[in-house]
Amino acid sequence: MDNVPISGLSELQAHLQQLVNDPSIPFKVKLLDDVELQLTKDNIPPLLPTLLPLSTETLKTTTQDPTPLLSLTTKLLSPLSFTRTLTIADPPSLLAALRSPLPGANLLALAIVGKAADSPSDASILSTLPEVVDGIVRCWLASEDVGVGECAARVLGDLLETDCPTLDNGIDDASSETGSNSNEIVKRRAVGHGRLWQLLLLRRPNLSLIQQHCSFVEPREQAPPRSVRQVTISQGRLLRILPRLCTLNIAALSRPVFPDLFVSPVADASGPGQGLLQWAALGMVDKSDVLMHLSLVDFFETLVSVMRVSKRSSALDTFIGKLVKAALQSDDELETALKTLPDRTVEEEAESLRKYIASLL
Repeated sequence: MDNVPISGLSELQAHLQQLVNDPSIPFKVKLLDDVELQLTKDNIPPLLPTLLPLSTETLKTTTQDPTPLLSLTTKLLSPLSFTRTLTIADPPSLLAALRSPLPGANLLALAIVGKAADSPSDASILSTLPEVVDGIVRCWLASEDVGVGECAARVLGDLLETDCPTLDNGIDDASSETGSNSNEIVKRRAVGHGRLWQLLLLRRPNLSLIQQHCSFVEPREQAPPRSVRQVTISQGRLLRILPRLCTLNIAALSRPVFPDLFVSPVADASGPGQGLLQWAALGMVDKSDVLMHLSLVDFFETLVSVMRVSKRSSALDTFIGKLVKAALQSDDELETALKTLPDRTVEEEAESLRKYIASLL
């Protein structure tokens, strides 16, 4: 199959060279799509020396919607391991692409670093590049481009899932509240090394970065002040990724690693405690902002939905209950939303969800 000629290949090479010379030339979308459809794991390797430099160079400079060319480039990268891609795009190049104001460059870098989610060992290698990880976090929280922000969130979630040092929140079958059922979230097969978790969520630099982007505080290091819109975008992105991470390792998200960074408004001993999760759920959002309050409600609806189908211990249920009760103390709309959530869920799941929410309340 690798000897079958690729239709349009010469035309594609010429087009990519034109784009390198003049990034303003419109993409020939049909040509890009037609060649991509013909690419296989067998015929890609001989094409890499000619096509990959041209496509990556264009992505780093184009101001057009990069989607068609990014799709082709991602297909070209597919047979390569993360370590192999690092020989093509070294860490300084990745960092420059992540910091670029152009979405195409950001998305190219994210496609490359996302390959580190293929194995725990690759995720560990990425953890040795803290500046690159910092660049991923900044793309996730600060990019004005929706596509870049969403892609960075997916990449971060995939990386942390691969690197997670526990399975099922560290809960074994004997202590599980749910046991095995068809509605459980699909289990991971391997335990990660936890080095990205340490770097991202248990060390001060990246936790400070999250806190600063999601707070209405004076910026440090003479950075320009962030607008309300920029802060709320960051807050929304944090709220959307947390439920997924809670199904992996909720302990890392809820422990008070640096209490001064994430001060919970619920300080009594019977409350849920302090940590990134508690701060985001209880203290981060200005509820007078209607859209952000809706985002917070959506966060809690997603959290209880995914935790119900996760493996849980009684201690974990107790913690989730404390978190939900603390949130309901001054939020009637949230209480109504949670109580009516089963009515907006598929019939097969509704009764189980209703019972779980009742147990939390």
